Parts: sequence; structure tokens; C-alpha cells
Amino acid sequence: MGVPPRHVYEFLIRTTPERLWRAITDPADTQLYYYGTKVQSDWKPGSRLVYLDGDQISLDCKIVEIEAPHRLVHTFTMVYDPEMAAERPSRVSWVIEKQGEVCKLTLVHDDFDGETRTYHEVEHGWAEILSGLKTLLETGEPLHVGAAAEMPA
Repeated sequence: MGVPPRHVYEFLIRTTPERLWRAITDPADTQLYYYGTKVQSDWKPGSRLVYLDGDQISLDCKIVEIEAPHRLVHTFTMVYDPEMAAERPSRVSWVIEKQGEVCKLTLVHDDFDGETRTYHEVEHGWAEILSGLKTLLETGEPLHVGAAAEMPA
């Protein structure tokens, strides 16, 4: 049996742990970098955590561990697609470490049942989300990617 599939991302962001935590847990921030979705939870262990696209739930999660402003672990189920919604939930861990004037953000997405559709779908999505988060915190502006961002002014 090989190594279980997982995605690991590390970013250095010029911000404080508290501001980074707020960006991860505040719907006003998440809608600016997380595909327009608004995060919603009471932020307690065992509580539901959802990402809303309008009034539709796109991600349905459960908080496994929470230690503000340093660590958040939650399950992860993409419910907007029936095939992915039927998969066993995977796990996402956000770890924030202060390093001088920057924070190191490590995101690990693991606990997949093999190379599932969710595993393949999130591979490039996380890089876009985390790049958007870094840009938002360092510039105050959202990161525009895709065809619209490439069009001349």
C-alpha cells in the first residue's frame, strides 16, 4: 500500500495570526477569496461549518479541532455535486505559525479514500484560494484570476 493521497500547501503571509484567523473565519473575508462563498459556523468543536454560495450550501463540514488563532481542523464534503457529496468526508487542517513579521500558513487536505473525485477537484482550487487569501491580506484587494483578469483594461 502506498502513501495515502494528500495535498499540502505552505504560504508565508505578511500579517498577524489574528488577522489571518479572521480572514479564515469571517464571511466578509471568505467571500473575497473563497470563490465568493461565505463561511458560517459558531466555531466550536463538533459544530457544523458550511460555505454558502448565495443561500445554497456548497461545502458541508464539521469542526474537529479549533484553537484560535493557530489551528482549525474540519471535515470537508463538496455537496454541490452528487458524486462528491456521496464520498466519505475528507479532512482539512489550517495551521498558523507566527514567524517574525509574517505568518506561515500550512494547509493540509488529507484523509481521502484514495484518489477520489474530491481529491482531484481540490488540487488546483486550494492554490487559487490560498493565493487569493495571501493577496487579500497583503494588498487589501481580492485576487482576480481567470479570463476576466487577463482582459486588457
